[in-house]
Amino acid sequence: MTRMRVTMAVFVVLALAGVAALMTVLTPRGAPSDPPSLEQQVGELTDRLSPRGPYRPPEPAERDAVVGAVAALVASGSDGAARGVLEDAGFTVGTARNAAGAEYLVARGDPASERSWGLIALPIGRTPRLLIEVPHPNADYDTEDVGLAVLATAPDAVYLQAGAHRRADDERADVAHEEDSLFHALAVDLSTRMRLPQLQLHGFGERDDLDADIVLGGGPDDPAPPVRALADRLESAGIDVCRAWADRCTELEGRTNVQGIAAAKAGLPFAHVEMSASIRSRPEEVAPALATLADH
Repeated sequence: MTRMRVTMAVFVVLALAGVAALMTVLTPRGAPSDPPSLEQQVGELTDRLSPRGPYRPPEPAERDAVVGAVAALVASGSDGAARGVLEDAGFTVGTARNAAGAEYLVARGDPASERSWGLIALPIGRTPRLLIEVPHPNADYDTEDVGLAVLATAPDAVYLQAGAHRRADDERADVAHEEDSLFHALAVDLSTRMRLPQLQLHGFGERDDLDADIVLGGGPDDPAPPVRALADRLESAGIDVCRAWADRCTELEGRTNVQGIAAAKAGLPFAHVEMSASIRSRPEEVAPALATLADH
């Protein structure tokens, strides 16, 4: 190689090194190229939950402030004051896209804090038609995966997930049975104010006394017609259903669920969906039928 070519090669190497150094300065080390997806955020929160984790129910003023802020964000989509209220309550607020590419405003609590009050994702630019609820993340494992699969099928929905393990704080974090939880307050406010049907997802383990894949309940009494119709659509999809209002379903009927009781008083559809481990491992198969509750 001639001296000129060596000189040119050295010049090129130095130039490339300079460009790399400049890019390092301009791009902070470890900075993500894209914000985490909704699925990533839900998964990270769920993985951190433990029966020994911190939790306390909100004080009435805290609860009312967050419920009001969420209502304002549903109405406007970009209320800066409302976002500030959520941040003051310990939530991280931002936007995220889900697997279907739909965009959501996401408020996410901190599982390391006693204000571990959950995660809520509000559709941006779309009027909600369904409320998807995951009250027992980590405890009823994979229920969040089913919820997210339903959301990918029906993007015009609100996704609401509890922020603590159901057994935390001597089971005071069991939001399906505690009326003082923020989860309950948000579920009641959103469903009654916007007349939204609720799809609440649960899971059960192996049982010798139950052949069904899903136990479907509709609250403390007979379910609303859309819930009855949901049972038919699930069976049309090849899923065995035990109808809690007509069959004996081994105490998985969900009649004492406080969100279901509130929905019955308001005359709104509430679907209490208990799923086998097998069904929860195949969320893409059950999600299309569950999503039809939005069409009530």
